[in-house]
Amino acid sequence: MNTFTSRTFAMLLVLTLAASATVTAQDSRIPGGSHYDSLKAAVRNGKMVFESADGNFRWWFDSRLQIDAAMYFENKNAMSNGAHFRRLTFAIKSMLHRDWEVELDMDFAEQVDTKPQTELRDMWIKYTVPDENLSFQVGHFKEPFGLERLNSSRLLTFLERSSISNALPLGRRIGISARYWWEDLGQVTVALMGHEPSTRIDKGQRDEGYSTNLRASISPVNEPGHALHIGAAGSYKIPDATSDLKPNTIEISARTESYVFNPKYLHTGDISDVNYYLRYGGELLYVNGPFYAQTEVMGTSIERWYGKPSAMLGGGYVMAAYVLTGETRYYFSDEGEIGPIEAPKNPWGALEVAARYTVTDLNDGAAGIRGGQANQLMLGVNYYPNASIKFQLNYSIVDLDQYATRKGNLFGDDDHSFIQCRFQASM
Repeated sequence: MNTFTSRTFAMLLVLTLAASATVTAQDSRIPGGSHYDSLKAAVRNGKMVFESADGNFRWWFDSRLQIDAAMYFENKNAMSNGAHFRRLTFAIKSMLHRDWEVELDMDFAEQVDTKPQTELRDMWIKYTVPDENLSFQVGHFKEPFGLERLNSSRLLTFLERSSISNALPLGRRIGISARYWWEDLGQVTVALMGHEPSTRIDKGQRDEGYSTNLRASISPVNEPGHALHIGAAGSYKIPDATSDLKPNTIEISARTESYVFNPKYLHTGDISDVNYYLRYGGELLYVNGPFYAQTEVMGTSIERWYGKPSAMLGGGYVMAAYVLTGETRYYFSDEGEIGPIEAPKNPWGALEVAARYTVTDLNDGAAGIRGGQANQLMLGVNYYPNASIKFQLNYSIVDLDQYATRKGNLFGDDDHSFIQCRFQASM
């Protein structure tokens, strides 16, 4: 970590310890008033939680450490074996006055490419209407697009999301959203999303780009250990106004599901004169006891100025997992998202095996776009000693076409394989 990152992390740690010492004291005075309310501390699902006696206030930590290592069996392009800190997140979540929620989440881990070491993650305020299944959220959070992309990194079945889930969903942005849900049946989320805070924008020269999003899901089967999820999402996106790209220009890229050392083989380069682009996706998920399966298809239609041809890019994945020790996974219909596996039934932990096949196609010859195509098989084994610790091992075979060259900087048709592992602790 650089000096700034180290000092920032140390300051947050000191403040957190000080706050923890304060809130554990019973009958602490609330600033600005004479009301007293006792606090109780407990460990829930491996996390330290502080809660007021009346249930109106709650604070808890949701931090994680992920240490990755990988070995690449290279072919045409040189690749470096090694290890790194994939994530080192520090998050505080809170419920205030029962109806309000706040989350502050930052990442201090090593970053790849030119991203800063200190990265904003979830920074938002949420209000839930009393006695109504309706909430409003504002701040920095994930856009409602992509089942796999919305899933927390600590819950991923494999080390990395599929390449198509990294290519098309935009991840976290500054925005505002509203969600309505039906108990045990489904949900609808709408959002207006802006830019990434780390993006350099030419202020005073161009307006920020934006997107409108809609995601809906239903769960016709939703019982403990047995769930069926059907979902769809769509987005209308205006190109971002960034200093790194010319006006009305976008680029779409993805790694082949590894971060230790794995450049973005899939890269369209600059797609110029973009008026807007549409994104769409379909989701299907099924849980039945220890068996879990999930698939998505998604694509984008890029509409351009000056009579330039539209472009169609897309792909999808299918995955399945089975917990050999019998545990099942949770499913949350009010968010339309998969949850963690239940706590291990055996004193020595839980063991899971999984497989995923992904196709990501960033080629459209008629539009003059040759970003490359990847067909990738990923196999995985996950070991959960308890609800807080997870060890993961992945083996992958990657089939790349001749255009997967990272904008001409690499040799194309570079089929290769790799092994990677992760040690994860959630606090």
